[in-house]
Amino acid sequence: LVGKVNKKNGYKEGRVIINNKVEAGMGGGLCNLANTINLLILHSPLKITEVHFHSDALASDIGKRVPLANGTSVAYNYVDYRFKNTTDQSFQITLNCENQELVAILNSESPIPYKYKIVEENHRFVEENGIYYRKSKIYRVTEDKETSIELNKELVLDNKSEVMFDYDLIPKTQNK
Repeated sequence: LVGKVNKKNGYKEGRVIINNKVEAGMGGGLCNLANTINLLILHSPLKITEVHFHSDALASDIGKRVPLANGTSVAYNYVDYRFKNTTDQSFQITLNCENQELVAILNSESPIPYKYKIVEENHRFVEENGIYYRKSKIYRVTEDKETSIELNKELVLDNKSEVMFDYDLIPKTQNK
């Protein structure tokens, strides 16, 4: 639906990944949009049917680690993001920019009786043949909203992301 990435279609320069390197390129930021939608869907009863990930280690973590803060990839005509509504109600996604920040909201017809959270386990950095990777397992946990009882825990990503930032920024305590 978004079409070819070019100036004529309204795209601008931004960060893109080409040959495993972050650089300036046309259409940079589309993955940020896809990742924002992915996070909305992961925090809902909607089902992801197609998702592609690039590195979950594009930049060093500042402050608290946020799993899947980036990493959902889209590219015109061959890498897509799709989800399906298997519930009995309608949902609406609204997206807009406020003060140069992307704001996303997922609305439903009626309250959802569950809460969803993203949990990361066994997070660490490993070196293999001179290349560092962020490794972890990332899960979506479904809990009953009233009791907080865990109802489901599903693996979202068995993460092995090539580190795309300066290796000197990898915390020594997380380097295994």
